[in-house]
Amino acid sequence: MNSSDRRIIRSTEPEIEYDKKALELKDLKNEIATQIEQHQNGDDAFRTTLESLISVASRAADIFKRSTIDQKRQLLAFAFSNLKLEGKKLVYSMRSPFDLMLNRTTHSAWLGY
Repeated sequence: MNSSDRRIIRSTEPEIEYDKKALELKDLKNEIATQIEQHQNGDDAFRTTLESLISVASRAADIFKRSTIDQKRQLLAFAFSNLKLEGKKLVYSMRSPFDLMLNRTTHSAWLGY
């Protein structure tokens, strides 16, 4: 290998490193873009589910009144866990996500301000 060959090899080494790093960064950029898209899709799906849940919850009394006995049992089991009667007092636990909405009427985030 003569000296001119060595100069060519030395001069292309930085270009090869640059191209390699540029490719790594492009791959990383694509991966991040994919993750952002997945998170946005997840946010949209969550928002849709939450809107549906709130819509059903706001109409729960009407839905319950029109339901059959079996459907009423299913609705109660869906929203409550550990239903029991202690004397004349009903004791219950709410299932998630209903437990998050319980007693939140004073919480400013639920009120929209």
